[in-house]
Amino acid sequence: MDFEAIVQRCKEEDMTAYYLLYERFEQPFLHTAIRMLGRQQDAEDAVQETFLKLFRGIRHYKRSSKFSTYFFRILINTCYDILRKKGPAGYEDIDPSTLSDHPSEDVGLRISMDQAISALPERIRLSFVLFAVEGMKMAEIAQILGIRLGTVKANIHRAREKLRAWLSDSRKEMTE
Repeated sequence: MDFEAIVQRCKEEDMTAYYLLYERFEQPFLHTAIRMLGRQQDAEDAVQETFLKLFRGIRHYKRSSKFSTYFFRILINTCYDILRKKGPAGYEDIDPSTLSDHPSEDVGLRISMDQAISALPERIRLSFVLFAVEGMKMAEIAQILGIRLGTVKANIHRAREKLRAWLSDSRKEMTE
């Protein structure tokens, strides 16, 4: 998909171009927002707000960064805004059942894994989700989050270590 051409059409107020962006980004944004915010409704609100922000501010997009990086950054900032409004209680409101994408999988394990991911510290969780779930490159994650590449690598490493430890503990519990 040639995002630059689509963005140019968006700048010219072509609603079909906005719809193309919506089709491409709605699901990845929703998955990321659910993992950040924990609740389906909050995630849907964040995605909707992200698209509104793009609609209002597309003329400010410069080609200095990849469009998807720019757009994901809007989503991440929107999620942070929602978390700030909710305060500390917002983090305790995680509903892991909203995180499962594959109903045919072992639901118990999937929910437990999603709980383990949601329990990771925010920056570590976000780096891991963007890398492992959304399939982004580490350099792009660094740009989206405004952190160094080495920090992204460390975050992903820490997430993997914590999840390995959790999985190991879970296996022990299952065999006992």
